[in-house]
Amino acid sequence: MKRFLQLICCATLLTACEQWGESLDIKSNSAIAFNAESFVRSAVTQEDIDNARATVKVYATRNGNVLYNNVEIGRENTGKWYPKTGKTDWVSGSNYLFYGYAYNTTEGLTINDNGKLITVNQPTSYNEEMMIDYLLSYQFSVANGAMKPIVQLQLEHAMALVEIYVVRGNLFDARLKKLSLENLYSSASLKCTTHATINEGITNEWEVTLSGNGSTKYTVQSNPGMEIGDTRENTAANMKLMCIPQQLTANTTLNIVYEVNEKVTSDGADNWVEHTETFHLYKYDPIAYQSGHRIVYTATIDSGVNLQGVIAEWKDVDYIEGTILPEIPSGDDENEN
Repeated sequence: MKRFLQLICCATLLTACEQWGESLDIKSNSAIAFNAESFVRSAVTQEDIDNARATVKVYATRNGNVLYNNVEIGRENTGKWYPKTGKTDWVSGSNYLFYGYAYNTTEGLTINDNGKLITVNQPTSYNEEMMIDYLLSYQFSVANGAMKPIVQLQLEHAMALVEIYVVRGNLFDARLKKLSLENLYSSASLKCTTHATINEGITNEWEVTLSGNGSTKYTVQSNPGMEIGDTRENTAANMKLMCIPQQLTANTTLNIVYEVNEKVTSDGADNWVEHTETFHLYKYDPIAYQSGHRIVYTATIDSGVNLQGVIAEWKDVDYIEGTILPEIPSGDDENEN
């Protein structure tokens, strides 16, 4: 997988814009610089961004006039980011609007309307490396440090991250033969209808138009089977993917084929027995794969299989909004990110 402390699902994202001007003591001849913050879990990692394996673009206006229009930014040795088309100086007393977005691949991804409208075609077979990740900044803030303020883009996921883990209870040994997540939509257009702004307590809202017949099937299988551990951290039996935001239906199923070593005693002869379980996921919370959320299913194998599903917000930043900004790395520690 390309990088999976990561994410896999699709929705349209927008960067929220904040207007400001004279509240900052902008010095002349200071170039507009950026810092792009990626997520803890994302197909686009900070390392991808830093090493140009992902693309970050910005849009900006000054006093209502276009300043940047889908301009790519890149990180210099100083640790700061600048437009690749050339640096632009701040103009004191002006009002600026900014937003940015990032993506890991254009394969299967079409971007329009300055990043606010996207069309996504995720792989139709399980391939974590090819899953599209699209991030949109829901707001920006400016670090007013000395004479060189930094525009801090804060990106959020348009996709939903779905993780499935198979763990064992008190069994001697168990191994996974096949794991299938069936009947999902893998294509959609996503339009950001509400673009959140800083400190307003709202989030980006996406209008998702699904396409296709919702029959995509993602499968992981192995022969011999993958070892099933007793926790999420040590089980090889898992699947992680980015999903387009969508409602679950009675047709959305999780199928697990596994083997249990049903020997009589711990030092007895091996006796591998195959079992199959099918779960209709709409019966398990969550009932929807939502943009910007992480969904974790855990199937615990013991005398049978118990499935639990939980959903949580996909946190993008680990600092208090508007209070503390991440330190901008210097050139000396650039390679440590």
